[in-house]
Amino acid sequence: MSLKDSNEHGEDENRAVERRLERNTYVFTLLATVAGLYWSGWRMALGVLIGSSLSLFNKRWLRGSLQVMLDRAAAEGTGQVPSFTAFKFVLRYVVIALVIGAAVWLGRVHPLGIGVGFAAIVGGAMIETVYQLYLGFKTNPNSSQE
Repeated sequence: MSLKDSNEHGEDENRAVERRLERNTYVFTLLATVAGLYWSGWRMALGVLIGSSLSLFNKRWLRGSLQVMLDRAAAEGTGQVPSFTAFKFVLRYVVIALVIGAAVWLGRVHPLGIGVGFAAIVGGAMIETVYQLYLGFKTNPNSSQE
């Protein structure tokens, strides 16, 4: 196997992990929404949905901002970040805080639901961790007996 083949395999695996992580985030959101609806009612479920939406919005905006910053820094070679791009980092937090504040102020959602939903990416990562542990034990069942 050449170095190029190894890099391509690694990139394919990275993309597969990213796809699973995104899918797991949606699975976590669905499970948390149903659990919130069952145990605490529609306010909790709505909070989970709003928090999850903000979490995904935050991830996508952060990824886009970082990509622009890295591309520009690589192209210019200066290592300096454009001021508007740096401002977008702060703006992202302001937008999230305003949405959370408005949702809580209106009283239509449960604040705990927003927190649970905002942790949807963490829940997706936990699901991926369990899957990776399962794969590790499946491929080498006697590893703990060494």
